Amino acid sequence: MKNYEIESIVKSFLLFFLSLTALLIILFATDYHRRLSYLKESIFAQMRLCSFDLQCPEFHVDFKKKDGTKPLFLYETPNGLISYFEFFGSKDTFIAIQYPKEKFHQKKNSILQEMAGEFLLYEILVAILSLLFSFYAISPMKNALITIEEFIKDILHDINTPITTIALNSSLLNQDSKNSEKINKIQHAIKRIMDMQENMRTYLGDMSSQKETFDLRTLLLEQERYCEGVHTDIEWHIDRQTMRLKTNKKLFGRIVTNLLSNALKYNKKNGEVRIHIYPEESILEISDSGVGIKNTDRVFERFYKEQERGTGVGLHIVKKLCDELGIGISVESSVGIGTTFHLNLKNIREG
Repeated sequence: MKNYEIESIVKSFLLFFLSLTALLIILFATDYHRRLSYLKESIFAQMRLCSFDLQCPEFHVDFKKKDGTKPLFLYETPNGLISYFEFFGSKDTFIAIQYPKEKFHQKKNSILQEMAGEFLLYEILVAILSLLFSFYAISPMKNALITIEEFIKDILHDINTPITTIALNSSLLNQDSKNSEKINKIQHAIKRIMDMQENMRTYLGDMSSQKETFDLRTLLLEQERYCEGVHTDIEWHIDRQTMRLKTNKKLFGRIVTNLLSNALKYNKKNGEVRIHIYPEESILEISDSGVGIKNTDRVFERFYKEQERGTGVGLHIVKKLCDELGIGISVESSVGIGTTFHLNLKNIREG
């Protein structure tokens, strides 16, 4: 299951579950007050019976002078429930019948315990219904996304043949043509299309579970050799330090490729790219001397870009892949000075 599917299920579940839970709390609170009121009425009915013969050991019976207190009303006091009844033959004395506080609290707690068990049962049922609702709610979206993804995959497959043909023929033309500069531009454009195609395949794929162990510096050197042929004016600096990583090598390589592609694409003429490896902190740092980024807080948004070049998808894919692989990523940038990306590789470092 993909991350966006999990997020949709969780959000749908919480929305439905919390809404029903709030409704249950209101219903149970109302029912608690109803049961408490019934308990008080039952106790008051027993008090009235007690007032006739005063033979009621569960109550405390006393006499009280009339002081304006209304009889036949149930009062809740710090000492418990109490009610006053007319004493036959006496004009200035009430019979005061009191139900002890401890016994009243016991009965209240008994009601609460009973209702707590009922509430827990209902909550389990609500959780099951919420989960079923969540899966049901996202199924149309999931089917639509599957259709779109399959359509995009078909397009990527169909354009693969003409792109390969163009790349092969441009390579042959480069050998025969005197104007190799124009052919190089064509080949560079083809490479960009192929990179975009690979980005789309990576974006649609879910290969994070395919892990292997590899050397970080070796992978970086491979990336350097790949990029140097296109940007010959850029100076490279790669640390001699290294780390062993265990993750999906293809997806991690796509992260590095996209970051290096941006470092080269938006660099200055005769600029430089610096790659630092900090084994103790499990940090990979990629810096450039380029134009910089104004709004670093938006740099990972889909389609966001500050230059005319590019599609605004590359860094969004980088962030998506970092989240998929458990890699922390942050960026620092100064306009006109350069940009630095920090990758926290702690979660994918071997050992």
